[in-house]
Amino acid sequence: MTFCCPWEEVDAFVSLAEFRSFERWMLGQVSGGLARQVPVATPYRHADGQGSIVVVEVWYLHLPSREQWRLVWPEPPFNGIFKKIA
Repeated sequence: MTFCCPWEEVDAFVSLAEFRSFERWMLGQVSGGLARQVPVATPYRHADGQGSIVVVEVWYLHLPSREQWRLVWPEPPFNGIFKKIA
């Protein structure tokens, strides 16, 4: 049986407070047994126009759907993302 992942992509976090709230929600997904952290296979690199910024990220596996997602921390001027890994 295939399950759909209800998570939605975040193209940019509006503020650090929004990111922290999202981070707490994601930890709730893990503690609730819906997700688990998995190793980062290919690190995200954000190009800022002056080079590439190395950022902190964590990958999560949504257990019912088996989809992998990346959560990338904000590093101004980059606002962070939460995206499904294709």
